[in-house]
Amino acid sequence: YLIPNNSNANILQTSCKSKKNTTVWVYSKKRNQLILTNINNVKTKVNFRIERKTETALMAKGEIDDMITTINFDEKKGDLAVLQTALRGSNQFYKCSAPKVIKEE
Repeated sequence: YLIPNNSNANILQTSCKSKKNTTVWVYSKKRNQLILTNINNVKTKVNFRIERKTETALMAKGEIDDMITTINFDEKKGDLAVLQTALRGSNQFYKCSAPKVIKEE
């Protein structure tokens, strides 16, 4: 199984679980975009901008409930963290499935 050289253009999806929630995330490193598409089987669309990325990890920023939110995702370990610095914010930690390509670009 070889990964093509242009794989960064692909749109990937991962499903993640925490003690309280299940989430689905879709992202494209080429487009610098990460989208939260599903929370506990309810469709949603929350956009995040990927600000840093490596071969196997990314860091994105956006807003959830009007609070600045940072998403850290380690594709290799399957660890995804949702971090909010606001006083009423929360930090959530998820275990994710291996990302799968849902659309090739």
